[in-house]
Amino acid sequence: MTAYRTDPGSLGRPFGRDYAPAVAPLVADPGLRRVVDQQARELLNGSDDPEVRRRALAVRERVRGRWARGGGRVEMLPDQRDQERALVLGGEVLVSAASWPDVEDEARRERLERVEVGCPDLEDRVVRLRGDGDDVDARLTRFVTDLRRQGHATSFSYVTPLSPVMKPCSGRPAPGLATFAEYGPVDRSHGRGVRVAVIDTGVVAEPRSDGWLGDVARIAADAGPASNVDPLDADPADGYLDVSAGHGTFVAGIVAQVAPGAEIIAHRSLTTSGTASDVDVACALIRAVRENAQVVNLSLGTSTYFDEPPLALAAALDVVREIEAARGWETVIVAAAGNAGTRVPVWPAAFGRVVAVGALTSTLRPTRWSSRGHWVDVSTVGEGVVSTYVAGSQAPDVAAEPQTFGRDAWACWTGTSFAAPQVAGAVARAMTEHRLSSTQAVRELLAAGRPVADFGKALRILPGV
Repeated sequence: MTAYRTDPGSLGRPFGRDYAPAVAPLVADPGLRRVVDQQARELLNGSDDPEVRRRALAVRERVRGRWARGGGRVEMLPDQRDQERALVLGGEVLVSAASWPDVEDEARRERLERVEVGCPDLEDRVVRLRGDGDDVDARLTRFVTDLRRQGHATSFSYVTPLSPVMKPCSGRPAPGLATFAEYGPVDRSHGRGVRVAVIDTGVVAEPRSDGWLGDVARIAADAGPASNVDPLDADPADGYLDVSAGHGTFVAGIVAQVAPGAEIIAHRSLTTSGTASDVDVACALIRAVRENAQVVNLSLGTSTYFDEPPLALAAALDVVREIEAARGWETVIVAAAGNAGTRVPVWPAAFGRVVAVGALTSTLRPTRWSSRGHWVDVSTVGEGVVSTYVAGSQAPDVAAEPQTFGRDAWACWTGTSFAAPQVAGAVARAMTEHRLSSTQAVRELLAAGRPVADFGKALRILPGV
């Protein structure tokens, strides 16, 4: 039986109006609409508005500072159109292990040293090269370009941020939902028994008193790299929330709203500056799949210099396929399409096996700021999404209207980051509601969607402000 193919009048509403009554109190504040409009303008007009440019520069400097404190260097690399920009790790490139024997001599001539990849699952699949000197970036650009012309698999070492281009877009306090125990009329059985991994900035350490995200396991900060706790104020530690603090908590709360019975596993791969290397993200993805996540949400992505897939993420998907073949079932990977407003592919969303999610307005119309194109599979509301947030004050140099949030805060945020977890939650709900596998659930949800040019199939799940 086809689970979600219903009458034409309900096309695009796989769950009817289940979520609208529960969220209705959140959209009653008329001031939120103005803030949502401002958030959308910031995403769209980042290169035109002087204040937005100033805040974007402040974000960029915070990102550079975070990597410098760790001994690294981040650079903005214009693509070949000189429009989109990719964040790369300065002085580093990746080469596939298969190509390495043919390019080793050339790497030596360019004074590039082989270093550890930093992910055990990728050490025999990817070679990481590092160089130095004043001209290293020019040498690496020439090195990568020449090798690609010869047909070798190589790429820059990309930084994978929460958006293809880091743009500040502040949250805004919103009225709270009911406690998790009272959350209704959503059926608490939706998603029960489904494990959803959220690879992001982690989850806030202090459990909320309203019960939301109470079942999400916290691994304390003293556990080192294994910790999944969002430090909130670390990049830099200046008394303010970091640029992307609370992002993972917000995303996890969206999954919980759509599939309140799902088991949410939080992985902290991104720093609170909103960035991670593609190797770090690749390693977290492999770990989540190996730990039997049926659905993985990646509210992050990067464009690339040649529009090529980042090598580490491509290798990670090869590992994922091997894990799936050994155990006999597949994990659904959901990723945000990005906020660039162009058809330029954003990775990992643009991989064929990944469910790429674009963003629509609250009326299910295409947003001007969402990335789009033939590679986008599905879209849902991404403007004015309301979810769980964290306590603290926003830094005045990166927020248009700095806000202070208390305990059990809810916030209003805009971006494809917040469309993707709705789809991840919808997959979990569809699995339990109709006893489907994760891949069957995706097919049924897509069949229920309303086609929108360049945005795949439109679904209404959570309402936006």
